Amino acid sequence: MPYLILIFGFLVALFALYRFMVKANVEQVRFLFLVIFAVLYGGVLLFFALTGRIVISIGLLVFLVPFIVSHFRFKMRAKKDDNEPKN
Repeated sequence: MPYLILIFGFLVALFALYRFMVKANVEQVRFLFLVIFAVLYGGVLLFFALTGRIVISIGLLVFLVPFIVSHFRFKMRAKKDDNEPKN
């Protein structure tokens, strides 16, 4: 019985995701994938930290540093472009 409930919940979630994808714009879909990636990555880090493989977690965190730096550079550049006066 629990498997039937799990399958039903999975099907409902897939249908909700389908309906969202049909009605969403590009920015909303991009944000959805970013959130899914962040949650999965955080879950993997938490799993490795709780199972005693903290070295792998540290390696995965170090792997993220270039992406975080480039993200903040992009945000700063966009903010700088927005603050420039327009003629």
